Amino acid sequence: MTNTNMAANADQEKKRGDECLAEARYLADGGFHTAAVTRAYYAAFHWALALLLLKGLEPRTHRGVIQLLQLHYVETGLLKPEMAAALAQLETCRELGDYNAKAVFDAARAATEIMAIPARARDLKRRFMIEVLVMCAGLEGEVGEHADADDAVG
Repeated sequence: MTNTNMAANADQEKKRGDECLAEARYLADGGFHTAAVTRAYYAAFHWALALLLLKGLEPRTHRGVIQLLQLHYVETGLLKPEMAAALAQLETCRELGDYNAKAVFDAARAATEIMAIPARARDLKRRFMIEVLVMCAGLEGEVGEHADADDAVG
C-alpha cells in the first residue's frame, strides 16, 4: 500500500468515526441509549483504525485494533494508556449491547460514554494529524516518535 493509499484509507476511517459519533448523539437524543453506546464505540474504533492504517497495519478483528493500538501507539508513548483502555471498555459495552438482551444502557450511561468521546477523539485525531503530516512531508525519520500531539496540533 502506498503512502497516498494509506492516507486516503485512513481519512475514510476517520470520517466514518465522525459519522458514528453523530449517529450516537442522534440515537441518544431519540432515547435509544444502548444503540447510542454501541455507535460511540464504533466512532472510537474507526478513529483508532485510521491511525493503524497510517502505519500500514490492517488488523483483522476488533480486538486486533486494540492490541495494535496498544503496541504501536501506547507502548511507544504516542498515545496515553487510557486511550487503549477506553477503547477496550467501549468494546465490552458494544458486545454487551449487541449480544446480551439483558444488557440495557440508560440515558446516564449513554451520556457518559458519548460525552467522553470528544476528549478521547481529541488525542486520536491529533495523533492522526501528526501521522498524516509526517507521511505527506516524508519526514518519518526526522520527526521523533514521541512528538507531543498537543505541541504539533492545536
